[in-house]
Amino acid sequence: MRIRTQLALAFLLLAVLPLTGIVLYSYYSSLRAVRRATDAQARITAGEMETRMTSIKGELGRGVERIGDVSAGDLLAAARSHREGRTDPHLDQMVSGFGAAAPFVRSLEFIPAPAAPPSPNGATAPPAPPQPIPRIVIDVPGILRDARRQVEAAPGANPEGLAAIDSALEALTSSGETPPATPGAPPVPGMAAEIREQVRKQLAAQSEEHRKALEDLRKAQREQAALTRQQAAVERLVLGRTFETPVRQQGKVVGKVKVQVRGDDLLRRVLVRTRGAEGEIPFAIDAEGKLHTANADDRRKIESLQLDLARARAGSARWVLRDWVVATRKDAASGLIFGIARPVPLAEVRQAAARNFGYGLGMIALALVGILPLSTRMTRNLKLVTEGADRIAHGDLDARVPVRSGNEFGKLALTFNRMAADLKQHQERLLEEERLRQERDIEQALLQTEYERKTRELEEARRFQLSLLPKALPEHPAFEIAVSMRTATEVGGDYYDFHLSADGTLTVAVGDATGHGAVAGTMVTVVKSLFSADAGASRPREFLDEAARAVKRMELGRMAMGLCLARLTGGSLTLSSAGMPPVFLRRQASGAAEEIALQGMPLGGLASDYQEAGLEMAPGDTLLMMTDGLPELTNGDGDPFGYPRVRSLFESLGGEAPEEVIAGLAAAAESWSGAQAPKDDITLVVVRMRTV
Repeated sequence: MRIRTQLALAFLLLAVLPLTGIVLYSYYSSLRAVRRATDAQARITAGEMETRMTSIKGELGRGVERIGDVSAGDLLAAARSHREGRTDPHLDQMVSGFGAAAPFVRSLEFIPAPAAPPSPNGATAPPAPPQPIPRIVIDVPGILRDARRQVEAAPGANPEGLAAIDSALEALTSSGETPPATPGAPPVPGMAAEIREQVRKQLAAQSEEHRKALEDLRKAQREQAALTRQQAAVERLVLGRTFETPVRQQGKVVGKVKVQVRGDDLLRRVLVRTRGAEGEIPFAIDAEGKLHTANADDRRKIESLQLDLARARAGSARWVLRDWVVATRKDAASGLIFGIARPVPLAEVRQAAARNFGYGLGMIALALVGILPLSTRMTRNLKLVTEGADRIAHGDLDARVPVRSGNEFGKLALTFNRMAADLKQHQERLLEEERLRQERDIEQALLQTEYERKTRELEEARRFQLSLLPKALPEHPAFEIAVSMRTATEVGGDYYDFHLSADGTLTVAVGDATGHGAVAGTMVTVVKSLFSADAGASRPREFLDEAARAVKRMELGRMAMGLCLARLTGGSLTLSSAGMPPVFLRRQASGAAEEIALQGMPLGGLASDYQEAGLEMAPGDTLLMMTDGLPELTNGDGDPFGYPRVRSLFESLGGEAPEEVIAGLAAAAESWSGAQAPKDDITLVVVRMRTV
């Protein structure tokens, strides 16, 4: 694909995709904002419905409390006045006490207290109150209609009072019920108990056709009782409680007044007054899951949304259904759920998003028309650079690019030409470096050959030196022996050896040649030969004298070697030293170590008379012979290990077996030097006289 086409496609992708993302993000963010605002308003409206219902229930509760202040006698007088169609101040007080909730009161019913049962001993019950009160039902809608006529007939009638009563009557008749036409005629369900009893007695004395009328009346009473129970059930579902208060006569409770409330009318009025101008639909759900709406159209719309009633009855909740936002609030007292379904205005949001996307595409098309000539000029200059690079790739390092523009392509051409010149110089320099590298490789190969030759010689010398050391430690019935040697180089200068005579005499030799490597190995070889030839025949002092003269006669130059001999026969110890460190002898009885230092020049130096010391060893005594590698071992600060530290450590370890003594000394040396390699050979020989 040509670069020009790639630039155009890249421009489209880098422009269209971000534009699409921005438009979609703007659309969905706007949609979330609208839904959030709609949801907030819906929750507020649902809360207002709950508040309105709570307020009306409060009015009903206060009205019931005011009825409780009316005595039984006043209640009876008010009921008679109501039955006769007369006004009564107590009756007006009871109805007006409900305030704004009065239109939703169906009736006031007095229920007398049940008669007291006979006493167990057959005695008669206490006498009844002086004025027994029968069951009374007061028709509240009839009272409101009477008040309407009185206000209308009064001179200078108050229009506001008439409007308030009309509103109350409208609320009573909105459910489809028709109040009684005669003001003084009580409704059938509210007929007083004494009247029903009189009618029953009169009908019982009539003929058969009157008995049939009595049965019809009883059937109507049963149907009315069922209707009353149904209304009471609706009242409990809507209001969550019943409204009743006790009635007293002469300080004694003689019954109770129960307020029958139009629950359906009350709930419908709350829903009707909640409906706003934004198309929202108020609804309610009672404790049995029944849906309540202001009208049938609202019910059909709510049912079409297919609400999750279980989720709504769980408490306050909100969710989004297609283009609707639903919010609910639960009344804790009644269990009634108030909800509001509010439509989300999405059409304007979608139109704005589509319009912005169209404007963006137009701007992209305009920019695409302008970028095509620019891309043509860019690709022409790039073609020249590509042709020059191809010539260089075929070996023409004198190729140059003839671009004379002042933009980035001109700078690229200058850089390309400079690169071609540098590449030619670099090629010439590489040829020279290759020649030098080959010469160095030849020299390195010669050095490697020489190094391998010397390595083989050192390895042969190391194996030869190790062959000079004893292959195994001598087994002696009276002494335990342990040895340790750590060389600083491949071929060390330290030496140890043993000779066990036929009579049980044990001779121990520990030496240290000057230097390291093959030269030191040569001196060790000479001393080893002399020690093996003597075979323990001479005393230690005599052997050192003869060995010093023999080495001197060999004219080995500045080579020298220190040597210490210890001869153990029974409990006798004979020591002689030629330039070696002191020997330590730890006494088992005291635990203290004796330092035995003998003067004498190393072998190969100036002639010298060597000293000899004789000591007695007791069972458990331990002898330590060593080279100067351990006392002169330094730590990271350059401090030597020192002879006092060797002596103190040997005293603490001298009571152990020779192997454990050497292990303790070696561990202390390694801890002292740390990770540093030793600069001198370290040789330790420990001989302990057995205790048994």
